[in-house]
Amino acid sequence: MDSNGKGSAFVKDTKRLDVICTCMAYYTGSIEVPADYTLEEAIAYAKEHIDEIPIESDLEYIGESDELDEEHCEFARRISEEDEE
Repeated sequence: MDSNGKGSAFVKDTKRLDVICTCMAYYTGSIEVPADYTLEEAIAYAKEHIDEIPIESDLEYIGESDELDEEHCEFARRISEEDEE
């Protein structure tokens, strides 16, 4: 059952909305920094060079971080509509 107490089976009086969602994830990586940097300086350096830090682990999903990209939602086209073109 869904959150409305209804079954998840296809209902005739519905239409499908295609959506794009974004979410957040974390990973581990490492970057070489000058040996004389303090931890604070090394963190600042890493922030400035974040695009150079390789992903060294699997991405781990951050729960409840999903967001709907409203600008890229559209109703799905039915097969019969595609055949008419």
